[in-house]
Amino acid sequence: MLIATGSLLASMAVRGLLIGFEYAPGLSATTFPALIVTTLYAGPRWGWATLAVALGVGLLNTPRVSADLSVSEVLIMFALSAALTVVVCASLREALLQLDEANAARAAARQSIEITETRFRALADSAPILMWVTQTDGRREFANRAYVDFLGVNYQAAIDFDWRKVLHPDDVARVLQEQVAGESSRTLFTLEARYRRRDGDYRWVRSVSQPRWGPDGGFAGFVGVGFDVTDAKRAEDDLKRINDLLAERVEAALSERDEAEAALRRAQKLDAMGQLTGGVAHDFNNLLTVIIGALDLMQRHPGDAVRRDRMIEAAAGAARRAERLTQQLLAFSRRQALKPEPVEIDRLLNGMEPLLRRATDETVTLTIAPDARGAVANLDAGQLEAAIMNLVVNARDAVSVGGAVQIMTSRRQVGARQIEGLEPGDYACVSVRDNGSGMDAATVARAFEPFFTTKPQGRGTGLGLSQVYGFARQSGGSITVESAPGEGSCFSVYLPLVEATPIAHPVEPSPAAGPALRVLLVEDDPQVAELAQAMLEELGHSVRPVGGASDALAILRTGAEVDLLLTDLIMPGDRSGVDLAREAVSLRPDLPVILSSGYTGETLSAAEGAPWPLLRKPYGADQLAHVIAGVLPPV
Repeated sequence: MLIATGSLLASMAVRGLLIGFEYAPGLSATTFPALIVTTLYAGPRWGWATLAVALGVGLLNTPRVSADLSVSEVLIMFALSAALTVVVCASLREALLQLDEANAARAAARQSIEITETRFRALADSAPILMWVTQTDGRREFANRAYVDFLGVNYQAAIDFDWRKVLHPDDVARVLQEQVAGESSRTLFTLEARYRRRDGDYRWVRSVSQPRWGPDGGFAGFVGVGFDVTDAKRAEDDLKRINDLLAERVEAALSERDEAEAALRRAQKLDAMGQLTGGVAHDFNNLLTVIIGALDLMQRHPGDAVRRDRMIEAAAGAARRAERLTQQLLAFSRRQALKPEPVEIDRLLNGMEPLLRRATDETVTLTIAPDARGAVANLDAGQLEAAIMNLVVNARDAVSVGGAVQIMTSRRQVGARQIEGLEPGDYACVSVRDNGSGMDAATVARAFEPFFTTKPQGRGTGLGLSQVYGFARQSGGSITVESAPGEGSCFSVYLPLVEATPIAHPVEPSPAAGPALRVLLVEDDPQVAELAQAMLEELGHSVRPVGGASDALAILRTGAEVDLLLTDLIMPGDRSGVDLAREAVSLRPDLPVILSSGYTGETLSAAEGAPWPLLRKPYGADQLAHVIAGVLPPV
């Protein structure tokens, strides 16, 4: 319908235009150019005004020129063609205006882009760092002046430059691998390598590449910057060298400090040995005076049986005191081998009561209050007795006439970090309290220090509390002290509890006389060898004494008959008693062996791991007889 109507109107307009030029040529020749010019340059409003004026003029001046058409018909045809001309010219004018605006916008955009690019290039060229932009395939499409100057080529050559040509040979493989990984990730990545500058100098360059995205959100390539970090690298290397130098100097200083501390410890040990020499020598001189004096009196009066028995008892007592002093020294040094076993604390304390009361005179009130019923600890019973005795004797010496000493036992639960050196758990606590003069803080801090004593000169070696401390630590426990001037002191020994049944120790009867044995005695000390031989012969055995392992092995290799080997642990030469025992058993597999020694440090530990019994010095004839009976095969 629209097409038909448009076609009809168009045909009428064309016909009107033709009729106008036919019947009113002057009006048409003037009007249509005016309509076109006015509408194109002034707009449709002025085109319609021109058309109205032309119609008015035409209505007054158009003659009747045809019998077929009236003036009005001619004017209508003319008006239609004129109106169509105005509409077409108005549309054409609008299109021309839009085209001008589009051209103006395009020109403005182009100018803006040129200004932006100029500003970006000026900014990039003024930057002291390398800058570039790459396409999706990795090829560069922009580089700044620093980039071009670094390479020393023209701009286009810099765009097309292959960076692998200036990479340091040692960095090529690593950088290529890192670059491929970084570009494939399409995320920010960093590279650091040495590149050869235009002057031939290799410079460390750290590059950072950031992905860029197009208007549609698609990946468009990378924007990268590069920093010359050569100076920072050199500073880092210098700092590393300085640190290494400082470490060497610190190590040297620490070594000097360690040497100084070692020298100080040696000096302290020498000082301690000086103190030990005075105290221990005094005690041993007293004990030797008793022993030598008793023996001298027995020699002078061999027929006085009463005096002889009394002197023998005095000498034996002094010897036992000397043995206890030696045990204290070993416990202090923590080198003595303990014989731990389950011990019920209260039962042991009750068994010690008579001895403890003899250790305190009648002027001191001794109270024993065991309250750790069923508490069992794994320890050396003899060492615990010695520790309690030491604490009681110290407490006795600390109180005046009429003073009081109290021994208490209890179960204690120790928490984390409650007592230094103790793990959380259940413990048996043995406390010895006195109401003596007490100690100040400085004395308390040194209470367990070796050879430290507040007693007058010659009344002690300062090893008593050290022995207690060493025993407690060896037994897995600890010891604490609470004291203040005028308030007395309380020493508490903490021993870890165990779930075990205490071991009963029945009194061993004297061994029955066994068979007479041929004993090979290996002892390098002539006096000890003479005494051991005398005891063995007293027990009915025959003895062949030698002074070392080589002599003993020579006898065994001759095929001499030997029923028992009794050997000391430490002897001259490169063989110990354990080595001798092993070689002797290899020669004679059924040969019984007894090891004998006093304190031997690490050698004693090896002996305790050996399959032969260890007879500790000093020993008597009864102990020797028991050990011999234990190694003989049953009859």
